[in-house]
Formats: sequence, C-alpha cells, structure tokens
Amino acid sequence: MGVRNGCASTNGELMAVQGALHEQIDDLGELVRDARDRARLSQRVVAERSGISLRTLREIENGRVRMPRRHSIQRLAEVLQEPRLLDQAAARSLLDEAAYGEDDRLMLRVLGPLSAVRGRSVLNAGTPMQQSLLGLMALHANESVSQAEIVDVLWGEAPPNSFNQLVHTYVSRLRALLAKHSDPSSDASAIVRRNAGYELQIGTDQLDLLRFRELAKEAEHARVSGDLTLEVRLLTDMLRLWSGPVLHGSSPRLQQHPLALDANQRQITAALRLAELAVAYGHYEKAIDQLQPLVRHHPLHEGLHAQLMVALAGAGRQVEALSLFSKLDRTLRIDFGIDPGPELRAAQLSVLRGVSRATDDKAVQTTTPRAEAKRPYGLPPDTPDLVGRSEHHQVLQHLTQSGSPGGLFGPSPVVSIYGPPGVGKSVLAVRVANSCRLRYADGVLYADLRSDTQADSHVAYTTLHRFLRALGMAEAEIPRGLDERISAYRSLLAERRVLVVVDNVVRDEELQPLLPGGFTSALLFTSRAPLSTIPGARHLPLSLFTAEQSVRLLTRIVGEERVLAERQMAEEIAELCGHLPLAIRIVGQRLVTRPHWSLSRMVHRLTDEQGRLSELSHGELDVRARLDTHFVSLASASRRALLALARACGGSFTLRAAAASLGCSLVAAEDTAETLVDHQLLEGPDSAGRYAFPVLTRLHARERFA
Repeated sequence: MGVRNGCASTNGELMAVQGALHEQIDDLGELVRDARDRARLSQRVVAERSGISLRTLREIENGRVRMPRRHSIQRLAEVLQEPRLLDQAAARSLLDEAAYGEDDRLMLRVLGPLSAVRGRSVLNAGTPMQQSLLGLMALHANESVSQAEIVDVLWGEAPPNSFNQLVHTYVSRLRALLAKHSDPSSDASAIVRRNAGYELQIGTDQLDLLRFRELAKEAEHARVSGDLTLEVRLLTDMLRLWSGPVLHGSSPRLQQHPLALDANQRQITAALRLAELAVAYGHYEKAIDQLQPLVRHHPLHEGLHAQLMVALAGAGRQVEALSLFSKLDRTLRIDFGIDPGPELRAAQLSVLRGVSRATDDKAVQTTTPRAEAKRPYGLPPDTPDLVGRSEHHQVLQHLTQSGSPGGLFGPSPVVSIYGPPGVGKSVLAVRVANSCRLRYADGVLYADLRSDTQADSHVAYTTLHRFLRALGMAEAEIPRGLDERISAYRSLLAERRVLVVVDNVVRDEELQPLLPGGFTSALLFTSRAPLSTIPGARHLPLSLFTAEQSVRLLTRIVGEERVLAERQMAEEIAELCGHLPLAIRIVGQRLVTRPHWSLSRMVHRLTDEQGRLSELSHGELDVRARLDTHFVSLASASRRALLALARACGGSFTLRAAAASLGCSLVAAEDTAETLVDHQLLEGPDSAGRYAFPVLTRLHARERFA
C-alpha cells in the first residue's frame, strides 16, 4: 500500500526514525519540565493552553508516557516555545503518517467514543471543546448547526465573553484537520458557513452514523419484502458499527443531545429486532451477545431485559433469567415505586413455565416493531415522600376506565386537576402518570406551561413541535402551520395509547390544540381554576391538606423521631403554614438542613405574620413567588377587590361585610367573591354563608397592599 508524500517509503527508513525517536523519548519528560520552568508556567497553565489533560502532562514529565502523540508534543512545543520539541514532533509525524496510505479515507466515528481515524492512525481532534464541536456537527451531518446551538452545547448557560472568537478558532482548526485528510483533488471545505451556522459536509462512507441510517433503511425494506435472511445480515452490519452509547465520554450536554438520544434508541430497536429473529431461529447465544452490552448501558429498559430473559432461558440459563428479572423488579419498586410492565411480566411467566419464544411465529412476521424513539417518556422526577390523597385514586380511575370507546368522557378521557398555588397539583399529576404508565404503553408526553409567556397560539405551536418530535416525526416532516400540526398530532395519537400531561395551564386557548384525537389516548392537565370550555373534561379539585396529612408530610421529610419529640409543635407548624403542601415541604427541608433547630424554634419564626412569607422560601421553592405569579395573572378589578377584602375583613367574612368593604351591592359583592373562589383565592361559602381567606393568601394580599 502506498503512503503519502513526505512519509518514510522503506522499512529501513521507518526503523531508523523509530530508533531515533526512542532515544529522544527518554529525555522528553526532562525537556518539557525544563522548558516549562524557563517559561515560569505551572503544569495547570500549560495543560490548559496546550489542550492536553493535566494528568497526561504530569505523566509525560515523569517519563511514564513512552510515545506521546505527535499533536501533544507539537502543542507543548508551541506553548513552551521549545524548538527541540518541534523536532520530536516532526520525527513522530513520520511514524503517524506511515500508519495510513494515500487511498485510506478519513472516517469519523460517533457510535461510541468520538474518534477520527485514517487507516491505522487515530487522529488528534484537538481540545475537548473542539472535539465536542466536531461531535455536534457530526450529529447534524450535512445540516447547518446554528451558532446558538453550538454555544449552548459547548458552554450551557455560562458562555465566556469570547465565545464567538473561540467558536471561530475551533472551526478553523477542524477545517485544517479535515482538509489535511481529505481528497487532495478537491478544493471544497469539509465545514462550510451556512445560514448563520456551520455545516459538516461528509459522505455516508465517512461517518458511521450516516452509514447506520442507510443500513436501517435497507433493513426496513428487507423486512417489508419478507427477506428475513437479508434483514438479519443488515441488522448485524448495523450493530457492528457501535462500540458504546453515542459520543460516549463526551460532555453530558452532547451525550444528552436529542439526536444522540434518538440514535441510541434506534440502536435499541435494531438490537431488539435482531434478538427477536435470533431467538425465533434458536440462535440464543447470538441474541444474548447483542443484548447484554445494551442492558448494561440501559439498566432500566424493560424491553431489553424481557428479550434477554427469553434468550437466556432458551439457552438453558433460567436461573440467570430470573435473577435478571428480580434485580430490575427490586429497582423499579424501591427506587421508583412502580411495578414491572406487562412485557417484563410476560417474560418472567414464560421463563417460569419453561416456555421460550423460539416456537412463536410472531417474531418472524413482517410487522414493524414499535420504534423505541416513538415511545416518549418525558415526565419530571416523581416525589418520593408524596402523601397519599383520595384524589389520586379518583384521577387514576378516570384515566384508566375500562369499557367501550368513548366511555364517560367521550372519545379520549380528559381529566383536570385544579387548585390553589402550592397545593401539589404538579406532584400529583406526575404520580398519577407514573401509576397508569402500563395503561398507556406507547409513552407519556409532558409539557409545563408555567414559564411560557408567549401568545396562546404560539405556546401551542411550540409545544406541538416538541410533541411531534417526541413521537418520532422527523424535523423536516413537521408542518409549518398550526392547524396542520394539530392534525398531524391527533393522527399520530389516534393510533396509539399515549398519556398527554400538560402542567400549569392558564387559559383554555393554550390547551385546545393539545387535545388528543381517537379513542385510545388521554389528556391530564393542571390549572389553578377549572377550564370550563374544554369539552368532556372531568374537573377534580385538589384541596389543602388536612391536619393529619400535613403532619404526615412533615414527618416523612424531617423524620419520625423529631416529630414524635415535638408533636404539638408539628401540628402548630402545619396550622401556621395554612396546611399548604408547598409551605410544609419548605419548612421540612429547612429543618433537614438545620438538624440543630427544634420544631419549636421554627414555630417561633413562623408566628410573626409580617415575616412568615420570607420564612417560607428554600432554594427554588418560594411561596411568595408562587402567590405573586397568581396575583399578577388576575384581572385588575379582581386584584383591587382581593386587596380591599384582605385589608378590611378578617380571616372570614359575610357578603354584607364584603359589600361594605367594596362599596357595592350584595349581588355585585357575591359575583366578586365567587370570581375569587374560582381563582382559588377564597374558600366558601360555608353553611353560614361566610367566605374565608386561605391563611397565606391573606398574608400575601396584606403584604401587597402595604
């Protein structure tokens, strides 16, 4: 095989260079250390400027790295201004260049750790930031990556002031690297400026991700045409491209990029299909070999575990199969409070009965297995110390009702949880969604509208975009118009069992476009007031805690021993917090961080009404902030009425007292009071016709008035 111009052309020349390099390498550590001392630079500074790790620099100086990479030596030479290091880099270059020939093409690999390879040579892709940029552009191969996305992936929310210059520098270095190892007959740059971003232009044969996608299309065509032998070969070729999760070892932001996660899910889908076919033909060991590495990387994936259990049982390893089930079962129950899904249960049952799926013809049918990327599960983390409520069972019953399509609510169940700020609507919605995930086996879509201040139509527009992507629709296929997006969304849900959870809805107009279509999906949403125009919705109010529930939550957070020692103080805390779950949680977390505080000390701090809201703040949890957000969302007339009633009336009042305070008729006072009740700012009226302020709402209103 020929080698590039300037490389050693005979074995004798290579051996001579290698011998000379080994003689020089013994002095390399001392050379780097002396040059650094002369430059009066610390190891940390040299490591940062050269782009090599501090650990590697220390190993080089101590003589424990026998053959450093040429690029590492060259970077050190540039930073330390040492000509003798440049000589060593040039000598090492001869060996590096000899590792590939003129006909060897550059290959980028992202299906595992990022690497740039040519022949037998692994090329230096630069600093970690530079490598992250290369990985990002590879995920978007042949598509423009915006400057904003580059900055977000590289630095997150804290980019340096010089980020524009840094991006330009990284791109220039990557261009130089790719140009050096590109077709010499082409003048085209591998990285081009396009649409205020950068695009990596690369062929399918030079990027493993593109090759994987190409083989996936061929495998799907083979499946549809019924050529299972060809499908198995293509699936095997696809999975050989992988050496770990996408961009394994890169920054967390890059590894969690949607395109990286999508590729990982496609690998799982391919592996499950190949294992299914292998088991069907009795090739159990092949299925095991494919699934075991994936189970290690995805320890909570029930589908992988179920298929691996069947393969193990078919290979006569039933004990291993049941042990695998037991381990995942414990994890799901203890860490997440959920039961194993039906697929995992079915696998356990087949192992216990001594029945493998090898005789099941379903595996070799040409029906398409549901793509993993089309089974979204975007819920936020569940709250482990949630106190049980009867409302939980009510909501769960309505979402999992059985019977004929349409049932009680019409084509798709729609359930609303509403209540005042801080009452625990979001926490309950997440718990309910987790509880009925088995009913909605095709996934859970989740959106939180709390921080979205855009117009209603734009909120729905952007939310539908996220939902369609989560359901597997390619970016290029997502319609541009709102009506078209609604139609596409409802068409997809009509074919699946998906639970849609929309948190913190303010107006009906935000929610209307997100109503699912068909008979099999459902919608669960939370709001502070019932949204009466949503067709067929069942509205379930969420009340403040009872005294017993309040103390139980405090006990779960701070521990039973502290509460039992001061039971009366615990009840007093619950009363001062107005039995609002958010307030009790904040107090509990503050007590946890201050184990030397007694509960009576916290009662003393909360007794002062003027300072109580300030006490009810901990980290991102803040009662005043929640009440502020609710207050400013009111109409101006309702705000004025709330402040007037809080100033003139006590904790509770009659309509006559309200009319006197507001200077209006009894009918007008009743309308105003009922509006505030709708907004969860008043309670009542009770049997005596008296309306009442929630404790913290009254304190907040008085504070605003002052």
